[in-house]
Amino acid sequence: MPAIDTTPAAPAASEQIVDAFDLRQMRSAPGMRFSVVRPRCPESRPGEIVVCAPDPDRERVLPLPQEFEMPSAVPRLEMKLDENTTADLHLQAEAFPNGTVSNRVMVGVKRKF
Repeated sequence: MPAIDTTPAAPAASEQIVDAFDLRQMRSAPGMRFSVVRPRCPESRPGEIVVCAPDPDRERVLPLPQEFEMPSAVPRLEMKLDENTTADLHLQAEAFPNGTVSNRVMVGVKRKF
């Protein structure tokens, strides 16, 4: 008999075949813990459809107030290394002719002479 026509193996002794089950009625097996989570939506009555969804405004980021001002750029960070030398760190954006923008972090060193 080909492998396709073989009958399926019987379930192992630990397996149970159930047509329908309710997780609220399950009993805990040794070493396993089950807990019941109450549904957040109300139970429906016969012939009624209950649509339950999370509140979209609960996690929505609210718009900034009108008086909020965003600085145009991050300030330049500058540090004096010795009497004649300073190092700085700043951001720079350069636009290319094809429309691509290159955002850069630049490090500069200045020496007086």
